Amino acid sequence: MEFLRQHVGEAAALGAATCWVFTSLAFSAASRRIGPTVVNVIRILLAWSILLVIHRLLVGRWLPQTDRSTVELLALSGLIGFAIGDQLLFSAFVDIGPRLTTLLMTLTPPVAAALAWPLLHEPLGGWAMLGIAITLVGIAWVAQERPDPAAFRRHDHRHRARGLWCGSIAAICQAAGLILSKLGIGHTRMPQAEYLDPWSASLIRVSFGALAICALAIIRRAGRSASAVGAVATTVTPAAANRAAEGFQADSAKPRSGSVVPMALLLLTIGAILGPVVGVWFSLVAIDRAQAGIAATLMAMTPVFILPFAVWIEKERLSWRAMAGAAVAVAGVAILTWRS
Repeated sequence: MEFLRQHVGEAAALGAATCWVFTSLAFSAASRRIGPTVVNVIRILLAWSILLVIHRLLVGRWLPQTDRSTVELLALSGLIGFAIGDQLLFSAFVDIGPRLTTLLMTLTPPVAAALAWPLLHEPLGGWAMLGIAITLVGIAWVAQERPDPAAFRRHDHRHRARGLWCGSIAAICQAAGLILSKLGIGHTRMPQAEYLDPWSASLIRVSFGALAICALAIIRRAGRSASAVGAVATTVTPAAANRAAEGFQADSAKPRSGSVVPMALLLLTIGAILGPVVGVWFSLVAIDRAQAGIAATLMAMTPVFILPFAVWIEKERLSWRAMAGAAVAVAGVAILTWRS
């Protein structure tokens, strides 16, 4: 128990990684059913509603009370981490699948550590860098393990180059969001007694992230509608355009598959509770109570934690390589928690 009290940040980071196992599975499945943009909008609005109620019950107020600079830093964190980073992350899930996407997300810890050194004055010692390196090697080893061909053929991964770019930029956005969150909580800016509560920080991040995500979705939808109208106007006659519009309206009126939308909403609800609510709170506790580079490395353990669910849900067979990679990653985590 004493060990746990001394390593609250590291334990919270592992808790966040565990939450993101379930959110990765839930959001990947939901994105294939209704699209990544719809998933991003609905899950952030669900998370915001839940966080608002939790904040009222725990803190006693609907909205946090803090200074302007704190709000600005957390708002920027929400914009980069949620609106940009998560949109790219969900697109990568669809384009290249969760396995390769989680491999690209191992870029987050080294980027976070590199940013934390000058911005948060958190230089890493030799043992910490060794633990991070060993953990990343193990994670990458696990994430590179390919599923069996039958499981791989169940999903279409045509846009590989786009998915690789989306996953890489998403990892950088996640790292930048973590650093901005820690600055927003108060590190390097104010006395520790004045640090913002993680629940309040989560609510501010998610609130501005939700505004940005909804704005981007509206702009994207308007752009697509304008492009479609322009294409119809320049390529078909008015009579054909009217017939096409009537066909589109009739098509839209047809009921969708009875199981697709309800299942997607169930997956979104599970993902929203465990991801933007519980998982994000764990991540803010982690960066508040541990060095950013160490916290980011432990939160990147998701590809290792997901292995039992790959066997259970996807019916994959684990190779010795996957199990060895998991053991290496756990060894890295042990070094981090021991020497931190």
